[in-house]
Order: sequence, then C-alpha cells, then structure tokens
Amino acid sequence: MIKIDINLVFTIINLLVLYVLMKKFLFGPIIKVMDERKAMIDQQFAGAKEMEDNARVLQSKYENALKSAKDESYQIMEQARKEAKIQTERTVEETAARVDAMLAKAQDDIRTERENAMRQMQGDVAALAMEAAAKIVGKNNGADQDLSLYDQFLEEAGDPDDSDRR
Repeated sequence: MIKIDINLVFTIINLLVLYVLMKKFLFGPIIKVMDERKAMIDQQFAGAKEMEDNARVLQSKYENALKSAKDESYQIMEQARKEAKIQTERTVEETAARVDAMLAKAQDDIRTERENAMRQMQGDVAALAMEAAAKIVGKNNGADQDLSLYDQFLEEAGDPDDSDRR
C-alpha cells in the first residue's frame, strides 16, 4: 500500500491554504487593479475615438467654412472688378465730354479770333486803300471825303458787313 507521509499532507494543506490566502489577498486585488486598468484604458480608447470623430466633424465644418469664405471673397473681387470697370467707363465718358466741350470752346474761340482778324484786316485794307486813293488823287481832303471814299471802296469791293454800316 501506499504510505503517506504526514509531512507531505501538511505541506499539501499548507500549499492549499497558501493558495486560498494568496488568491484572496494577493491575486484578487491584483486582478481587480488589472480589470480597473483595462476598463480605464477601454474608456480612454472610447474617449479618443469620440474626440477623433469630433475632430473630423470640426475639420469638415472648417473646410466648408473655408470654401464658403473663398467663394465669398471671389464674389467680392468680381463685384469690385465690375464696379471698377463701371467707374472707369464713367470716368472715360466724363473725360470725353470735357474734351468735347473744350474742343467746341476752342473752335468757337478760333472762329471769334478769325472774325476779329478779318475785321482788323478789313480796317487795314480800308486804310491802305484810302492812302492809295489819297496818293492817286494827290491830296488829303478831310475826314468826310475819306469816309465817302471808304464807303465807295466797300461798295465796289463787296463788304459782307456793308449792310451794318448804312
């Protein structure tokens, strides 16, 4: 038969008691800490996933806002270009109107100066004609006779302002 040694039985009992005590006081708290740590890590992963999802949503919103801002800036630039073009056209039209007015005034001034020069030349021609007539006649008879000679000259020459003198 098998002979069992009492020391062996006490050693087995000691081992069983040690195992139960270790399980209750050592392994239990260690397993509990490990479970808590696992739960904490799982919670952190879940939080990180949620933050990542929130970040993606925010990124999408920011990208949409950026696109909207770009579109708006493009529209503002187009509006500014249109307004600048309109202003340029208006300025060109105003300048053309001023130039036309200045040209018309210059033409009027030229016509007035020409008329004045023609009157001046007529007076000079009349004076020269009177001098020539006086030299031909050989005497200077007076202002009344000069005036009559002048009128006679104008009749023969065809003064356009002759109707004003009579």
